Amino acid sequence: MAENQENENQDLEPEHEDEAREEKGHEEEREEEEESTTETDVGKTLFTIGQQVSYKGKACTVINEYERSLCIEYNHFPFPDESEEDFPYRREIIRKGEAGEALE
Repeated sequence: MAENQENENQDLEPEHEDEAREEKGHEEEREEEEESTTETDVGKTLFTIGQQVSYKGKACTVINEYERSLCIEYNHFPFPDESEEDFPYRREIIRKGEAGEALE
C-alpha cells in the first residue's frame, strides 16, 4: 500500500507544479497589462469636444477623441501667410501626445 500512495503522490506533484507555474504566468501577465495601461493614456478621456488645443503652433479645436488620437480642426483656416503644402487640410488626425496647451 505504501508504494501505491507514493505513486499517487508522484502523479499529483507535477500537476500542482504546472498549476503553480500557470498562476505565476497569469500574475506576470496581469502586472504587464497594468503597467502598459498606466504608461499610456489609452482609453482614458483626456480631452473634450470643443476644447481648444494647439498643434504645430496653430490654434485648434478638438472635433473628436479616439483611443490614441484626436481629430482637430484648425481655427481661422486657411492661413494666408502659410504655404498650402504645410497645412493642406482644415482637419487632421493627430496623436494625443502631440496636442499642446491652447494658445491665447
